[in-house]
Amino acid sequence: MINMATAYTAEIDDIEAALNEIMEQLGSVSLKKNSVGLVTCHYDYTQSGFIELLHQKLSFDIVGITTMASASHNGHGMYALSLTVLTSDEILFESAMTNPLSPDSYRETIETTYSNAVKKLPGQPSLIISFFPYHHELSGSVLHKAFNEVCGGIPFWGGVATNLEDTFEYNCAFRNENVEERGMSMLLMHGSINPEFVNVSMPKQNIGKTRGRITDSEGCILKTINGIPAAKYLESFGVVILKGAPIVTPLMVYYEETSEPVALGIHVLHEDGSLLCGGEMTKGASLAIGEINNEGILAATKEGITRILNSGKKNGALLLPCVSRYVMLAPNHDEEMNYISSRLENGKIMPFMIGYSGGELCPVRDNAGVLQNRFHNFTFSACVF
Repeated sequence: MINMATAYTAEIDDIEAALNEIMEQLGSVSLKKNSVGLVTCHYDYTQSGFIELLHQKLSFDIVGITTMASASHNGHGMYALSLTVLTSDEILFESAMTNPLSPDSYRETIETTYSNAVKKLPGQPSLIISFFPYHHELSGSVLHKAFNEVCGGIPFWGGVATNLEDTFEYNCAFRNENVEERGMSMLLMHGSINPEFVNVSMPKQNIGKTRGRITDSEGCILKTINGIPAAKYLESFGVVILKGAPIVTPLMVYYEETSEPVALGIHVLHEDGSLLCGGEMTKGASLAIGEINNEGILAATKEGITRILNSGKKNGALLLPCVSRYVMLAPNHDEEMNYISSRLENGKIMPFMIGYSGGELCPVRDNAGVLQNRFHNFTFSACVF
């Protein structure tokens, strides 16, 4: 069994005061034999020395990422830090951090780091939590595919670093004092653990009823749908993709072995009408066109929280919804966090942590009930203990 406790601070200028606030909130937490910390925070906390100070004060490892906003039952905000403590007598925790990842050696780097961490456990992990960098040369989907191959499909959950600006700088993953803009951190958990994974992209009314078939693709590049260049196919439904313009139309991909779609974004329009997308565009899969709006975002949040409450698990919830949700709820950015806190009765039902991710790593069950690791965009994502 895993127990979970959270702490939060919005004190960003005085790191000693921030540390005191965190430690005061953890003062009544009863630690088991094994513990680990998960952190989501504003970038400044990784540069001010606070993460190092926090690790020195705690008796266990911490892993985490920078994010656009953080929350627990103690508060929420952009210039803030949330710490989650997982503690257990039965579950073993082993954390690790890769060296900076590069296009020519990222898979080998991930494999070396992962295999060295596994060797420190008595057997294979049953669950992995991973935090990816927002890398200017390696997409989250590419890293996700590589990590899934390296770990052999063991369920892993987590997210991609974000910050207040849509740039590749100032987005970090970290482990203890090791903070990297190009590195990947991971937490391996060994023992009997059966988390509930909750993943909701948008309500059914926001998903088009017409499905096309992916007839040509290469990795994340969607070339043709029903034999038609992808951009031309979307135009037939009134979706016009313009070069250089923001694209907020999700593609809902139904992989052949699943009935629930995975929401993926469109990043780049190529001259030949193909599209670079936010995840694997598997040949033979079907897809529909989605619509993301404020009403749909909150409807998905409500469905996600209902699934959490109906899961029968109450030891704690880790939430990393897509940063696009936070941005698109303007000017009421905090509406999703406020709703989550209200439904969970400010932590009285269960402790919770919220951060915002640049891509969601969340397993989904296939038609046979087997968990398949998937990379998502636009999605409400949670791991519940």
